[in-house]
Amino acid sequence: YCAREKNTNKCYNWAEIAIEFAALVLPNLLLQTSLLPYIIGPSVLNIFMSGLSYILPKYYKQSNDQTNNHITNIINRPPFLTVHRSTIYIQTAIAILAVDFPIFPRRYCKTEVGGYGWMDLGAASFIIMAGWSSSSSSSTIASNNNLSTIKSLKKAVVKCTPLLLLGIIRLVTIKGVEYQEHVSEYGVHWNFFFTLCCVEGSMVVWKYIKGCYLSVTLPWDGILACLLMMSYQLYLSIGGGQDFIENGPRQCSSYDSTWSSLCSAFVANREGILGIVGYWSLRLLSESTARYCIWPKVDPHTITNLRQRRLLIASVTFWALHFFIKTILGVPNSRRSTNVSFILWSMAQNTSVLCLIHVAMTSEGGESALSAPRIFNSINKFGLPVFFVSNILTGLVNLLVDTIHSSNEMAMWVLSVYLMA
Repeated sequence: YCAREKNTNKCYNWAEIAIEFAALVLPNLLLQTSLLPYIIGPSVLNIFMSGLSYILPKYYKQSNDQTNNHITNIINRPPFLTVHRSTIYIQTAIAILAVDFPIFPRRYCKTEVGGYGWMDLGAASFIIMAGWSSSSSSSTIASNNNLSTIKSLKKAVVKCTPLLLLGIIRLVTIKGVEYQEHVSEYGVHWNFFFTLCCVEGSMVVWKYIKGCYLSVTLPWDGILACLLMMSYQLYLSIGGGQDFIENGPRQCSSYDSTWSSLCSAFVANREGILGIVGYWSLRLLSESTARYCIWPKVDPHTITNLRQRRLLIASVTFWALHFFIKTILGVPNSRRSTNVSFILWSMAQNTSVLCLIHVAMTSEGGESALSAPRIFNSINKFGLPVFFVSNILTGLVNLLVDTIHSSNEMAMWVLSVYLMA
């Protein structure tokens, strides 16, 4: 294996791969296991990471010839966003397999009814990442292009078909191997690939409508997100939607077999189908936030401080709104229904983490001195294939290994080999 850094002839050798894996991937594994307090400890891990921070920079020093190109990339592909996005992929890949082992703390699992869980952030973070890195949020015209109906339909098919196929493959695989699953997650037949497919398709249709019929001067993404969140939350709180999602039956009884089949399909997968509204709102909100915080139209040499200030403002705003919705209005956090409290909490978490990453990466020289580790660049470039392969490998590991009865040592070995693969 030899990957070459863009615009250079430098070989990405095994020593560099090992260093990046040890410095960037293994700590994420340790943080998601119950071994951290007993084996290595947060303080030892911090010392280890600090030491490696002096080793890694020499691999990312740029030549003078690359400086101009790199300054341009600050606008088009900021390294701090690459680090955040690839870290989400790594943590998600770890969690979906580690949760099957006793070494994974149960408090990190997805919540069944309400509350907060580490794994609850996974799906929401994927939607937020898609919004932050989408071409419409980073383009100067905000993607209000007057595409024809045929081109819009073609774009929707191109975006949705791979996700739909991945969802079908996952459904057939899960049912075929009888892999353990919780219907309270997305429903009986639904999975996150179907949600991504519906959200992407909805975004294509919305961008067509926005480009053809709406003024470009208003923040229509944010306006629609607020309208969707308010309407959906009214249905959940006043219309009985929350109770239906948590306690409703999984089948319908009707004399009309066609209607009964459609009704049963809906109620069996109500978490996933109704959750589309919440996740679409989250996608719209993330794109609107990205235009304000990540892609401001300013001089590249002054963009660092502006991004930092706006990310901090967005983070504080989302936390304040979440506190108001949950504490003052009494709307509990619910991943299962993807309600407004969950949406605001997910945005607050991700903007806070992105703000901290930005501060850490720009503390010694601004964004012009940044370069994301190449393992992060690779994961960021092939994010969807990485996510899909991790799902396949998770199923294979569960077929070959008795995960639920595995020792901590066995779990660490399996998880480490899985990540290296």
